[in-house]
Amino acid sequence: MSPPQGAAGSTVSLDVACLDNLGAVHSPVLDIGDLKGNPEGHQPWRLFGTATVRSNAAAGQYQISTTCGARELSTPFTVIQ
Repeated sequence: MSPPQGAAGSTVSLDVACLDNLGAVHSPVLDIGDLKGNPEGHQPWRLFGTATVRSNAAAGQYQISTTCGARELSTPFTVIQ
């Protein structure tokens, strides 16, 4: 996730790598767009997308999570004022 923080209304980039079945990406403070692979087919296990910090997101730290096969993946995201 880049950057790992953002204010309400800002857009962040997502970069997810998974060699197994990737589950939906969830966050209580982000509206997550579609994740897509490289259009040239490079690294088909790596997906990219964007997310927008919800306008009503309160400042604080939250988890962004998904699954990769049976593994749980998560990373922190901080909403700033």
